[in-house]
Amino acid sequence: LDDLEDWHFTVFGGFTLPTGDADLRDAHSEIDPGKSTGFGSPSYSLGLTGTREFTPRLTFNQELSTIGFTENTYDDGNRTRFGEEIRANSALIYRAYTDMDRQLRIDLALEAQYLHLGRDETNGVQEEATGGDMIYGMPGVRIYWREYSLALGYKTPIWQNLNEQEDQQGGEGTEAYRLILTLSALF
Repeated sequence: LDDLEDWHFTVFGGFTLPTGDADLRDAHSEIDPGKSTGFGSPSYSLGLTGTREFTPRLTFNQELSTIGFTENTYDDGNRTRFGEEIRANSALIYRAYTDMDRQLRIDLALEAQYLHLGRDETNGVQEEATGGDMIYGMPGVRIYWREYSLALGYKTPIWQNLNEQEDQQGGEGTEAYRLILTLSALF
């Protein structure tokens, strides 16, 4: 995309295989699916992206996507389906430094991320204190070196409209911040 100042679009999709322990029990020997280390059943995703380089140093990226979860039956007999996630993310990426001889590039990024969470359902009934809408802000930096990429971002909620907000857990817009770290390699 570096040499082309026009729009580029992608369509993507994926699925996850269940990992982690979906049947973790708390101190009272009860299973809380929202606090387990796995969903217990597959999830699927579908999305679109649009990217455009506006100047040799400034690029815009937009993503629209959804993640859906399938129902899982837990060891205690309860069935849970986590709420669908709908995302709309926008980012401006600034190419701050490039050294072609060392194959090194450093980008600064500023993202706004909208997230809509549907309510979780247990045994066909919508759960209280789940779901809602939120917007996150995330400044970050990405370092490219040869075939490697390292990114670090500081993600914080800047607006939220949660269902039963006073009772919701920290993973749904009530956290103070998240540090996001990714490492990738081309091969």
